[in-house]
Formats: sequence, C-alpha cells, structure tokens
Amino acid sequence: MPPPTPPKLATIAVVVWVLVLTCGILFGAGLDRRIFILGIAVLQLLLIAGFVLLRRPPGMLVTAAAGVLAAVGADLIVVYSDPFDPGDIIFVLAGAFGLAVIGQLFRGGGRQNLTVSVGAAVYLAVITAGFAAYIALLRQPGGLQALLVSVIAMGTAILAARAVDLTIPNPRINRQVPRGAFGIVIGGMVGTAAAAYAGVLLDGPTPAKAAVGGLVIGLVAVLGDLSAGFLHAGRRISGEGVALWPVRYGLGPLMALATAAPVAYLLSVYYLVRGF
Repeated sequence: MPPPTPPKLATIAVVVWVLVLTCGILFGAGLDRRIFILGIAVLQLLLIAGFVLLRRPPGMLVTAAAGVLAAVGADLIVVYSDPFDPGDIIFVLAGAFGLAVIGQLFRGGGRQNLTVSVGAAVYLAVITAGFAAYIALLRQPGGLQALLVSVIAMGTAILAARAVDLTIPNPRINRQVPRGAFGIVIGGMVGTAAAAYAGVLLDGPTPAKAAVGGLVIGLVAVLGDLSAGFLHAGRRISGEGVALWPVRYGLGPLMALATAAPVAYLLSVYYLVRGF
C-alpha cells in the first residue's frame, strides 16, 4: 500500500530545516573561510549518515567509508589545489569506487549485494563530493555573488515545494512517494523568480542571467529533494521497513543542496559571472 500523507507538523519541520540549511550557507559564505569549510564538512557528514540510514545498502560501513573518502578528498583538492581543476575530483570518485568494490569483495554476499552496495557507494560519493562545489565557487572571481544567487534559488525552490505540499498534497508525483506534483512545479517557478530578484538586489549577475541560472538550479534542487522520497520508497517496497522520521524527512533537503551545488558551480563559472 502507498504510504500516507505526512503529518502537517512533519512538513512544517522540513520547511524550518530548509530555512536553517539555506541561511546557514548564505551567512557562512560571508564568514572566515575556515569556518565555512568546517560547516560544509558537517553537512557532508550529516548527508553520509542520513543516506546510509535511509537506504541501508549491503555493507553500510563500506558505503559510509566511500562517502567519507569522497568528502575529505574533494574538500582537500578544492582548498589546496592551485589552480583548481574540477576534473581532479574524478580521481577522488575513482578512489571511492575502488574502496567500495574492494570492501564489498572482502565482505562477500554475492553478486547482487556487490552491485547494490557499489551503486549506493558511488552515488553517495558523487553527491557528497558535490558539497565541495560551494567552497570552490568562493575561489572564483565574483563567486560570492553567484553563490548567493544560487543558494537563494535552491532554498526558495525547495521551500516553496514543501510549503505547497502542506495545502495541495495531491495529486502525488508517484503513488509510493508522498510528494505533490503541484509543489514540484511551483517550487521550480519560485526558485526562478527568487534568483531573478536576487540579481536585482546583488551587485553580481544581471536579473536575466540570474533567472536563467535560477531556473536550472532550482529544478535540480527540487528533483534532488524528491530523490530521497524515491530512495525511501524503494526501501519500503523491498520489505525493509521505514527509516526513522528525522532521516525520512530531513535527508531530502541535504540531497537537494548537494546535488545542485556542482550545477551551480558550472553555471556560475561559465555563465553567471561572465560579463559583470
């Protein structure tokens, strides 16, 4: 049977969580760089713990270790490489993949467990390393303004999508995922409008460029948030029960910010920060 619609109190708690994450990154970007890096590292650890507890793949420790390796490696490359080359992150992801394969082979458990565990570990490594894009963006000319526009687009898109779910939870985007289709669409639109207005207020990207970037970044963030629901639906359908409510409701915004961060970096460097 499909899961029931989440209680309104739980959805309100997620909205507050999104506000905390968004404001934390926005204010942290203006603080000392070491404090900001520490804050990103904390978010990476929360993402790793939440993903492992929600998905519960075979070899949970191996999956978590791959995520930690990706987080540490990506952060070190972003902070210490000069000049920074995003392509270097591929070597970190390759190391996480190798760790996942070797760890699962030592565990045993058959080919199916190997495939599931390695797939989960690689996916976690990719989104965890994505958080380092926020640090990398601050190293670019005009990166602070672009980061502010991008995070505003992400935060408002997720916030609007979750808020609409409070009043219009149906029709669902999927029977097994308790998220409203209207929220997904409206969230992307609100993220676009918020980014355009941020372009008006900030001395950075033009409103037109900010709107285009906000459209892409906001949609990616909303879909990243939605992916947590599909992960949990897969766990339920396979008969593994449901995750604890803080993990079930709190992982989506973390995955959204992690998934949209590399997109924000690429759009900012190659589109938003050009010409201002």
